[in-house]
Amino acid sequence: MAGIVIKNAGLGLGDKKPVKKKKLEVKYRTPSDSPFPVFVMCQPCYVETDIANNIWMKDAKKKGEIDIDRERMMGEWWNFYRIVAADSLVYLLPPTDGLQDQTYVNSFVYLPHIKNDPTIILSNFTAPGRPGEEVVADKLLTSMGYKCVKPPYKFEGFPELKWLRDDIYFGGWGQRTDLEFYDWLEAKYGCKVIRIQEKDEYCYHLDCNLFVIDNDNVIACNETIDKATWKEIEKVANVFPVTDDDCYEDICNIVRVQELLVVASDIQFLKKSDPLYNLQLHKNNRLEEICLKMGLEMCLIQMSENAKSGAATSCLCTPLNHIY
Repeated sequence: MAGIVIKNAGLGLGDKKPVKKKKLEVKYRTPSDSPFPVFVMCQPCYVETDIANNIWMKDAKKKGEIDIDRERMMGEWWNFYRIVAADSLVYLLPPTDGLQDQTYVNSFVYLPHIKNDPTIILSNFTAPGRPGEEVVADKLLTSMGYKCVKPPYKFEGFPELKWLRDDIYFGGWGQRTDLEFYDWLEAKYGCKVIRIQEKDEYCYHLDCNLFVIDNDNVIACNETIDKATWKEIEKVANVFPVTDDDCYEDICNIVRVQELLVVASDIQFLKKSDPLYNLQLHKNNRLEEICLKMGLEMCLIQMSENAKSGAATSCLCTPLNHIY
């Protein structure tokens, strides 16, 4: 039988030097690096309205309309979760007894302009009943590779700070967030914040008056935002103006998931004789006009139980990236 010659490829054997493998670059350090949308949500297991910490809740309490139907609330949340999760990745915060508003994920904001050190700014709440939410968020986000920082000034998370592109942000102040917070943020993290004062007690967060559609387009209230600030916004983005009444009906409190805008609306359950019907119709029609111009679709979803907390769809999730 003829001999068989075997060439040795083992390390330290034969006359070939071992090939040194290149160290693989870690591309996905955090969920924010994902090539698809990523959000954080929290199931409403412990939602309450005991502490009326905004004007919408106070008005509902006066009318005796503040008690939440828990089964209905869970159904609304589940319907919204299914829509968001169908086209994105959703991380869930562990629901915590004693945090009545935790399902309204206002406890942090991600800073997209910081590329090499994934950074989260935690909320330093003004509203009573909300401190403690940021502690739960901190534990989850730190475990996922983020650097979480609590600011020395009052600040209420993603509802107050909206990223446009590059290092440009819009920041709301005046009711829940200190103006000094943005001086601190710019100095520490090298960004530019267009400051927008919130004067209307019914629009106490920036997400009541402004929504970023994409890197070049925003929806904003030209009846609430002063002229000087409006000009600053127009320098960096194309603005679709909307009215105060539209904002009260949550035209800016919406969520974009890929090509879909998810909007809170009860119009399908209202009679035409209901005073809210025309307000909802006007808001929905205006948003539909914007969607047609932007090539987006609009999805209406009922949020009547969430409304008892003064909340809409944008309150129920916070993004960890911005994929358009």
